[in-house]
Amino acid sequence: WYQRRVREAVVSTQSTGSAVGQWGLFNNKSSYDETTGFWDHVPKMWGPLLALHLIALGTGGIKPCVSSFGGDQFKASEGVQLQRFFSMFYFSINAGSVIATTLTPELRGMKCLGESTCYPLAFGVPAFFMVIATGAFLIASRWYVKIPPLGNPLIDVAKVTWATFFGKESPEKLYGQQKVDDTRQIYRVLAVFIPFPLFWALFDQQGSRWVIQADRLNGKIGSFEIKPDQMQVINPAFVMCLIPFFDIVVYPLMKKIGVPTTAAFRLVLGMFIAALAFVVCGFVELAMENRVSVWNDAHPDDPRTLETLDKTEQLHVMTMIPQIFLITCSEILCSITVIEFAYAYAPPSMKSVCQSMMLLTSSFGNVVVVIFTKVTKRDLYQYFMWAGIQIFASCLMYVICRKVQGSLDDYKNRMIEGDVVEMTITGGSRKESKASERSRKGSRPYTE
Repeated sequence: WYQRRVREAVVSTQSTGSAVGQWGLFNNKSSYDETTGFWDHVPKMWGPLLALHLIALGTGGIKPCVSSFGGDQFKASEGVQLQRFFSMFYFSINAGSVIATTLTPELRGMKCLGESTCYPLAFGVPAFFMVIATGAFLIASRWYVKIPPLGNPLIDVAKVTWATFFGKESPEKLYGQQKVDDTRQIYRVLAVFIPFPLFWALFDQQGSRWVIQADRLNGKIGSFEIKPDQMQVINPAFVMCLIPFFDIVVYPLMKKIGVPTTAAFRLVLGMFIAALAFVVCGFVELAMENRVSVWNDAHPDDPRTLETLDKTEQLHVMTMIPQIFLITCSEILCSITVIEFAYAYAPPSMKSVCQSMMLLTSSFGNVVVVIFTKVTKRDLYQYFMWAGIQIFASCLMYVICRKVQGSLDDYKNRMIEGDVVEMTITGGSRKESKASERSRKGSRPYTE
C-alpha cells in the first residue's frame, strides 16, 4: 500500500502538481523536501509505523486469548457446542472482513475536509465500532467465567526442559509429575504446528501474488469493473457460506461413509487442498501466458507481455474463482481445526500460550515467502513450486500426527479420568457442580 501511494503521489505531482493524499499522513503541499527526500504529501513513515505497532500491540493481547476465553465458557461435556462455537467464532471474523473490505473503500472514496478522499471517515468508522465492541465486552463481563492467572507457564516449561536435558536430578522429583506431563504435552502440540508456516506461506499470498494475477486479468462486467483487490472479498464470503455447509453436510457425510473427521485428518486434507489450489492457479497463469503468445504470434510488430497485454485480450478475473474456492476449503479444514486442536490438547494453564504459538506460525510463513520467492521470478514456476512445498507440508503433517497423536490422546484421557474419579468421590448433588467448576477452571480439555 505504501509503495502504491508513493507512486500515485509522484504521478500526481508530475502530471497536475496537485496534492492528493491521506489526511494526517500527508500535507497539503506539493513541494519536494530535499532534506528528507520526500514530497510533502507522500506519507511519512512514522504514521504507518505507529499505527502498525498499535495494531500489533492490541491484537497481540486479543487474538491469543479470545478463542481460549470463549472455550472456557463451556463445560467439558459440551464438546459439540464448543466445536460449534469455534466455527461461529471464525464465521464472525470473516463477517467483519467482508464488511471491512466492502465498506471501507466506499468510505475512503467520499470527499471530505477539502480532499478528494476521506481517510478520517474510513478509519474513524472502524474505530467507532471497536469502541462499541469494547463497551459491550465490559458490560457483559460479570457473566463471563474468568480463570485467574496461574503464574507464567513458560518459566515452568523452561525449568522442566532444562532439568530434563541438563539437570542432575529427574525433573519429576524437582517439579512434580504434573508439570513434567504438561511440558511434554506442550511440545507435542507445538510439533503439530511445525508444518503451518508452509500453509500460511501459501494462504497469505491471496493478498499479494494473487492480487497481482488479478490485476492482469479482465475485470469488466458490463459497465462495472472489478478491482484486483476486491477479489479478496470472495474468500471471507466463501468462508461464511462454507462453514455451516461443512458442519451440516460435509462432516456428517464423511462420518456416514466412514471417512475420518479427526483433527489430524482434517489438517492433512486441508493442506493437500491448499496445494491443489495453487496447481489450479498455475494453470490459470499458464493460460494467461498462452494468451500473450497468441497475441505476439498475430502481431509480431507489437509484442506484449503479461503486464502490457490489454486486459480485454486476457482471461476474465472470475477465472480465479476455483482457486479461491479451494483455498477457502483448506482454510476451513486447517485454520478452524488448529484453533480447536490448540484448545483441546493444550495443558489447562497453557491454552492461551498455545494459541499464541499457533498465531506465530503465520509470521514464520511470511519469512518462508521471502526465502522461496527468490528461487525464480517467473510466476508460473512459483505457483507450481508452492504447490509442491505444500504437498511436502501435508506429508509432514501426516508423519507428525502419526507420531504424537497417541501420546496427545493419552494425556487428554488421563485428565478426563481424573475428573471422573473426583466426581465419583464427591457424589450426590455436588457431582455436577464440582465437574462444572473444574471444567470451567480449564482442568479438562474438550473431547471431540
